[in-house]
Amino acid sequence: METVLKDNFYETISIHQKQEHIISVQPHSKGTLFVTIAPDANAYAFQMNVQASANINVFIYNQAQNALDLNIKVNVYQDATCHMGFLDMEDAPVDWHHFVDLVEPGAQYEILSGQLCMANQAKICDMEVRHDAPYTDGEIKNFAVLLEHGHYEMVANGNILKGCKSAQSHQATRVLTLGKDHMTKCIPLLLIDENDVKASHALTVGQPDEDQMYYLQSRGLTKKQAIGLLSVGYFLPVLDLIEDKDLKQQLQQEMESKVGLYGNQ
Repeated sequence: METVLKDNFYETISIHQKQEHIISVQPHSKGTLFVTIAPDANAYAFQMNVQASANINVFIYNQAQNALDLNIKVNVYQDATCHMGFLDMEDAPVDWHHFVDLVEPGAQYEILSGQLCMANQAKICDMEVRHDAPYTDGEIKNFAVLLEHGHYEMVANGNILKGCKSAQSHQATRVLTLGKDHMTKCIPLLLIDENDVKASHALTVGQPDEDQMYYLQSRGLTKKQAIGLLSVGYFLPVLDLIEDKDLKQQLQQEMESKVGLYGNQ
């Protein structure tokens, strides 16, 4: 399947079973692409070229009920900007490969991902944002919540090649662990072959603060609801990429239900 996006656009796409998708964002165009990975999907290959001076917000919402093989490749060209969000709250494994090439000067890319990791379902991602030109900007922000027996792996790589002066590569991964016997493996990488750059990485992995839990339960929340509320706080930055208020509210309610905010136990 091929999609051409031009001028001012708002496009919604639903992905079923096994599908390949090539997207071309035309020069100087601007808009939003919302992709739903449907419950029957099992493999999705997404390739997007963001042409010069284009500006696109992409949001990918995973609803796959079975194991998902996800491959994303994005090329960003001169003075183009791409903001991408990925939300995965499903009780199913995901094997995700994500590669971004900042091809020409002025290219900018940001990814925010949120994943809920349920019992015995592995969420594994290998992510790279590569700087192939000077004056490029790459930002990686990953958020995950692990329930009991959850499994999360994230390799986040900011790669600045030689000659890419004034490039900026920043990344942060935050993991909230709940319950016992979970598995987390996070590797933040910065591969830098140029001196005149700005780069940083941050990683936090930990359980809920006991004082926070006590305070929330003292306000009448059950333990399950308190954990749900803290989990929602991890995923809200991803939802903030959605400009449609009604859609954002709908997804937030689905997210709150998934993490047990409306539970009564």
